[in-house]
Amino acid sequence: MIRVEKIELILKIMKKIIISILTIILTVLSSCSSSYFLKERETEFGTKGQKKWIFHRLSDRDKGTTLAFPGYILGIEKAHRSRIGAPSRQSIHKQNGLEKFDFDQDNTWESMPKRKRKVLDDKKAMFVSSIHKFYHRNTSINRIDVATIYDSYDATYLKRSTDAFKQGFDELNDFKTELVRNVSKNKITHVFLFSMGWNSDQQEAIRNFNSMFLKIINIANKSKKEFRPLFIGITWPSKWNDGFSNIFSFFNKTNDADEIGMTWANYLLNKVILPQKNINSFKTIVVGHSFGAKLTSRATMSASMLKEETTPIDLLINLQSAYSLNRYSSTKGIEPTSDYVNWKKYANNIALICSKNDKAVKAGFYAPFAGGIKSYNKVDKDMKGDYKGIELIKYSVTPSTDFNSENQLLLIDASEIIKREAYKKGGGAHSDIYNEDVAKLIWNLISSKTY
Repeated sequence: MIRVEKIELILKIMKKIIISILTIILTVLSSCSSSYFLKERETEFGTKGQKKWIFHRLSDRDKGTTLAFPGYILGIEKAHRSRIGAPSRQSIHKQNGLEKFDFDQDNTWESMPKRKRKVLDDKKAMFVSSIHKFYHRNTSINRIDVATIYDSYDATYLKRSTDAFKQGFDELNDFKTELVRNVSKNKITHVFLFSMGWNSDQQEAIRNFNSMFLKIINIANKSKKEFRPLFIGITWPSKWNDGFSNIFSFFNKTNDADEIGMTWANYLLNKVILPQKNINSFKTIVVGHSFGAKLTSRATMSASMLKEETTPIDLLINLQSAYSLNRYSSTKGIEPTSDYVNWKKYANNIALICSKNDKAVKAGFYAPFAGGIKSYNKVDKDMKGDYKGIELIKYSVTPSTDFNSENQLLLIDASEIIKREAYKKGGGAHSDIYNEDVAKLIWNLISSKTY
């Protein structure tokens, strides 16, 4: 009898332990998943779970994820083509790239460089998952509120998940009306398009936007120049997870940056923003960091892939660029193309910023990265003219370097101000771009090139 009682006691203890473990597991799982109303659409898209949820935090109505100034956030995500109604890879081959992107008929799939075809020929495709507006609800109160312009996770905006790809174009075309209204109402002088790089989820990207752009605004306000900016930020699925395996996402994400640059960012910049530039007389500044620089440069140089008259942006700023300098060479690299070589067609001025203290881009896999000091030294020693047209500048705070000349492609050594390892970032000074001196450099470029 005693034995039976002992067994019963052991079973009770084991039951409590099992219940406790299950409770803990369920608690952890629930904390790692997004809000209930998102789950159905997340399942349809294949974006369920914490690893992917981090790229649509705004769809979760996260009030802590917000811009500190008026502007817009365009969320881009990635899903299997069948889930979002994207054209199959087979139809892509027949339609010169991605369906609905109005790729020029002269620019056939077969005539595209192999590199471009590889980027576009993926079993998954990017889609516009959300557009959010940040604004002052009451001008007397300096508080930023958020409004949803489009949210693919909400059935109010998107009835079927398989319409997501097509709907992205409709939303961007509607966004053009919103942009015109905002520019006109607020007499905007400068429109900014920003993107951050590898390992930046939506929340972190927005935090980085705030860190950099607030400093630029503050510096601009101290100047006597007219400056009423409109900010547009792109967030994208720039990593796999926070574990060791994320290291192996490098090649996948470098292709993703190019894909977004050729497609959605290209469409946004060259079909939505720039057609309004001449009408409303604002200046256009495009800024990117690391893989974000790859994304923004590709978007800038991809206007010829669209049936749209090319309107050059005023200034492209690439911070610590994680793409090959050889894109600017007509004789080197694995991607012989005139896109970057003919940069004057797409941008009035380009500033490529590098630092000797940046370890992340110290060595490219097949060529020196534009954001690495090796690129600066290579151009400096180049006697063959492979990088003809690139001007070298060693930036100095005291006295401040001047950028008054027009139509320049500058490679700027900013080692003097990009020199410290950012908190929990790694890569040496790769992410040391949110300090006051870098903001002053950016403002120096803006004020020199756009006024």
